[in-house]
Amino acid sequence: MRKTFLTKGFVRFSRGLAGAALIAAAIGITSCETHSNSDRNESIKVYADPIAKEPIDAGIVGVKGGLAKLYVDANIDFVATWEDDAATPWAKVVDYSSTDPQTGLRVITLKANRRSTTSSYYTRRTGMLILAASDGELNYNRIIPIHQGSTARVSNDFATLKYGKTDPRFTDGETPIDNWTTAQKNLGFTSTTIEGEEVAHCYGKNGYLKLGDDKGHGADLISPYTNTLRNDSLLMVSFRAVAFTDYMTGARDDNKITVEVLGGGVIRDFAQSEKTTIDLEAGYYDISSEEFPEDMWEGHDFLVFVAGTKANPITANTRVRIICGSLTQNSAVNNRIYLDNFYIRRLQKVEEDYFAENNGSGKDIILGAPFDEEEQE
Repeated sequence: MRKTFLTKGFVRFSRGLAGAALIAAAIGITSCETHSNSDRNESIKVYADPIAKEPIDAGIVGVKGGLAKLYVDANIDFVATWEDDAATPWAKVVDYSSTDPQTGLRVITLKANRRSTTSSYYTRRTGMLILAASDGELNYNRIIPIHQGSTARVSNDFATLKYGKTDPRFTDGETPIDNWTTAQKNLGFTSTTIEGEEVAHCYGKNGYLKLGDDKGHGADLISPYTNTLRNDSLLMVSFRAVAFTDYMTGARDDNKITVEVLGGGVIRDFAQSEKTTIDLEAGYYDISSEEFPEDMWEGHDFLVFVAGTKANPITANTRVRIICGSLTQNSAVNNRIYLDNFYIRRLQKVEEDYFAENNGSGKDIILGAPFDEEEQE
């Protein structure tokens, strides 16, 4: 696989992705090449770079968006267009008339939007690049699926939780996970009840969670079981976490978080030592901000990478646990952490290398908090 670094950020196109089935699922296309007769002299081949030996079946554009180039070897003239199922297309063809000076191949330049409009902003979306013969009577074209982001295995933005107020300063109405509705419990997230306590100190709030309380109790959140992970070798866990600050005094809780892999897999940063935990520090929301609490999550996104090893492979029992504070005794220091937007995504070697881009697990420096795509125009 070759790497191409382009204007406005990192873009990589892959050779190993399945074409027709993926694009069919996303936007109803069942063929990557259409013409009236399979025995044709016409040919359109698309490459990730001008010296690639094998044409691609599908491409990957980085989640940061920007400009990306593809190279075409064709024995007919063609028109390049873009289609996707978004209300406003998330990419477009900006040029297909240029020629690579070294190889003579036609160059197609795409401009893709940043993957950022929703809480699931790393989750894959797909569009199609259509290369159609300029002579309509030939009835010949080539369709290349273009993917941005990665496939989600577990996803929850906790929007179904409607307990209390959205403002974290107020605790009235927040509800322990043990007392959630049946439908909410069926999402599969669980939490540990500390010995001697009646319920776990994981609380549902209005659109997000709180771990821990004001009496020094810690808490955890454990992701659901899903058999979709058993064939994966690399996962990316993403979530938002922000620590408590007292509105009246400005006093801050402890902000330590431990992320643990259960049931198979290790933290990729420590793959050689087979370590299954990583310690992180959450930031604090800014109570002096004029936009608080609407902006309380900005800049508080995390990415943690999980790898399967020969000794400790990812399995159907693999889960991810987020822990704050002590689960054995209440501490003299509170450790309240707010959580939101929990996702586990499957990563493939042919896709974007988020691990390298993010310098490993920790604070999300690739996208951070999402913003409206209009801001990048």
